Amino acid sequence: MKDKISIFMLIVLVTLGLFVMGAITSCGDGETTFDSSGLLTMFIDNAPPSEINYGISFPIYVEAQNLGGYDIPAGAATFYLTGIGQNLIGVQSKLINTNVLVKKTETQLGGSEVLTFAREAQAAQQLPQPFNLTMKLTSCYDYASFTQTSICVGESGSVCSLEGNKIDSDSNTAAPIQIEELTEQLVGNKLTVSFKISNLGTGEVYLLNSDCDKIEQEDINEQLKRNRVNILIRTDQGFACNIQSGEEPYNSIAGLEGSVQLGYLVSCEKTLATGESTHISPIEIVLSYKYKESTTKTMTLLP
Repeated sequence: MKDKISIFMLIVLVTLGLFVMGAITSCGDGETTFDSSGLLTMFIDNAPPSEINYGISFPIYVEAQNLGGYDIPAGAATFYLTGIGQNLIGVQSKLINTNVLVKKTETQLGGSEVLTFAREAQAAQQLPQPFNLTMKLTSCYDYASFTQTSICVGESGSVCSLEGNKIDSDSNTAAPIQIEELTEQLVGNKLTVSFKISNLGTGEVYLLNSDCDKIEQEDINEQLKRNRVNILIRTDQGFACNIQSGEEPYNSIAGLEGSVQLGYLVSCEKTLATGESTHISPIEIVLSYKYKESTTKTMTLLP
């Protein structure tokens, strides 16, 4: 048993390494990198096995590990196992995390939990020939991205510069939703800060108040919340941003808290006061959302 656990942990570590490498992307000539890691879910090796004999029971275990920069509270991640139909018995179709899945940092591993969809699942009937069955595992969880950088409030000069992209490799926390570029422009006394929000992960994003069960059921009303995130902006006083309200019908508003459609250019404007001295100011952008990802596993039911 200890040997099996050791082998499994080795496989998990190798897989996590490959996942993290694949989640890190670069912009330009490798100057800026983005870590799009979030919640990784994977079937535990040989649970279920790749081949199933009729009359022989088997477990179905899933490992969920947080590789990103946001703590997932207990009960904030839902997992669905579909594609089984009536081919297996003794299998649960929905589970929720019971542990806090803490964020990954330089000094700690991300929180993990083993989910038990079945301890003694079995093929529902004996078939005359081998039959390939593909299971789909879907995770739907609360997550948040934090972006912090510095902006120049005023004219370019010895204090600071308006030029260039203000996002670097340290600006974003690890998360599937990222801000890749943030720029400034000063016309007269109107200072504008602009940015776009991108999905760099492999899944789908929805507003934070979305219902995971309804997303899984492809509810038409819940689909209206797709490709939207909740946003909160903290920066120098006097800025107002062209965003949308956080509730339907998502009316356009000028403010610092609401929602934003992915790919939409957000512009935050401030009118500089007469005599206002040029200074550097931090800007923090918090993006909150539900994220949905899926993976599959195929096994063969033997006669």
